Amino acid sequence: MYAKLEVIKWLLPLSLRSISMFMRCLILLFLWIYATLAFGQTKPSFESEKRKAATDIFAEGIEEQDSLKMAEGYYLLGKYESGIGNFLSTKYWINKSIAIYKRLPISVQLGKTYQWLAFVECSRKNMKEAVAYSDSALVIFKKLNSPKGIVSNYMFVTDMSHQYFRKSPAVVLKDFDAMVLYIIQNNIEDELGFMYQMKGDLWIETDHQAAVESFLKASYWFNKYGNGNINALNYRLAYCYAKLGKPKKARQVLGDGSFYNQDPEQDQFLFPKLSRLKAETAIFEAEKNWLKAYEMQKKYTELQDEIHTKEQNKLVSSQNELDVTALALSQEKELMLQSEVLRANQKKQYLFYSVGGILLVFAGTFYYQYAKSKKLARQYRQISEKNKLLIKEQSHRVKNNLQVISSLIGLQINRLQHQDLKDLLEEMQGRIAVMSLLQQLFYETNDTVEIDAKVYFAQIVDKTAIIFNKSINAAFLIENEQITPNLAIHLGIILNELLTNSFKYAFGFDNPNPSVEIAFKVSDNELTFEYKDNGKNGQLLVFEKEYYSTYNSFGLSLIRLKSSELGGTYSFMHDNGLRFILKCPSHETKSVNS
Repeated sequence: MYAKLEVIKWLLPLSLRSISMFMRCLILLFLWIYATLAFGQTKPSFESEKRKAATDIFAEGIEEQDSLKMAEGYYLLGKYESGIGNFLSTKYWINKSIAIYKRLPISVQLGKTYQWLAFVECSRKNMKEAVAYSDSALVIFKKLNSPKGIVSNYMFVTDMSHQYFRKSPAVVLKDFDAMVLYIIQNNIEDELGFMYQMKGDLWIETDHQAAVESFLKASYWFNKYGNGNINALNYRLAYCYAKLGKPKKARQVLGDGSFYNQDPEQDQFLFPKLSRLKAETAIFEAEKNWLKAYEMQKKYTELQDEIHTKEQNKLVSSQNELDVTALALSQEKELMLQSEVLRANQKKQYLFYSVGGILLVFAGTFYYQYAKSKKLARQYRQISEKNKLLIKEQSHRVKNNLQVISSLIGLQINRLQHQDLKDLLEEMQGRIAVMSLLQQLFYETNDTVEIDAKVYFAQIVDKTAIIFNKSINAAFLIENEQITPNLAIHLGIILNELLTNSFKYAFGFDNPNPSVEIAFKVSDNELTFEYKDNGKNGQLLVFEKEYYSTYNSFGLSLIRLKSSELGGTYSFMHDNGLRFILKCPSHETKSVNS
């Protein structure tokens, strides 16, 4: 019994110590787990959060089968991948976004996507592609009347022209005031801050005072609308003040640098930090503190090297990262896109089959109609050829009959002794000759719709000269040479009567060189026919002033009748011979019936 008590006495402190040690370990384990859960997790970076948001939008688009959300997800993935040196991944996602947007109705978002792709190509120094994408974005913005898109494109092109094409600020800013006015007119003044910041960035190395004025205006508009990066703007402003020899003003604007000191390891704070170091270097130089200026310049160079190294590393590994990312994030997305493409292809196939069937029906109907029309055309051609032969034969016979009549009249003239009867028969022979000439032109030409006025008038002159057995000089001033047969017969009869008058009265006596002038033209819907001879026998009755208006000979009656039928006005004048002018509306001559 005593021994048992001794053992219990020895074991009891040991047990108590073990329990105490166990409890301590348990408490330490709990504290370690709590610390791990509370503080041990890595806080997601700003870029990671944005990528997650873009992925969530894409997943939502897949779940809802919403192509617009899927395209937006691709676009945001590309936009947030365009950090330091990640341009290959950016272009991959942006191209996928464009592939979807192109299948949808044109939208402003497609223009933004093209513009972002232009930024990517510009960063890769591929300027030809950058300009092409920028022009495509501008076309879309103008077509959809998007003022913000137009302004955004203007700022990109302006910066690209200065930074990569080395154009001077004065050249690239020549349309700046006009664009500011455009912004005000379209009520998008929240863009003015970015416009003036861009202008200041262009002048920052060449005209510090102009840069300060632009940055101050940008600061005003950023503060008014609560947009823009005021800290980054102040770093630029401080740099310009320092360059202008105002270090106190520069330090006042510079601030304490709390913006980038929050988390200087994150990529989005590297460039503001670089800008601040540049401003601090300029301030120390303005204060003649060369040691501090050297230190700041050294830090500035080290940060530049760090950024450059990160860019190089990301560019080297971007292709591998792209493959891994694409495999991890896009399997389901690719399947979804492929299913959409399959459905679209099926719709195209159905449409193709439908259109093909309709085209086959139309083709069969067309072939039937074509064969029928061809048969009818062949029959019509045969009838037409037969009619042409009949018409030519008829014209030939009429011409021959008229020539026979004219010859008979000529034989009768030769047998007559009475001069008055001879004159009457010669006039009749001339009128028959006019109709014979017109019939001959119908017979000789393939086009019976219109005849050549110059040839027609010349042949009338020649025939009349043969009848009166006297040669004359004839001059023709002919415009609009093609005339209708109805008009030709009227003008031919008038011309024959005038020529007969000239041969009988004007070309005898002391006129050794008889001549006539015949003019014809149609202009401003008015037809003008003019006849003139050089008759010189002023003692004859025909040269009296009132002869042609009062005398009622058969020839003058024909001239008056045909002129009236043409709906025109005529006049006779004496100017070194007889002059006749006929004017009538050209549309009246088209409906006249001979």
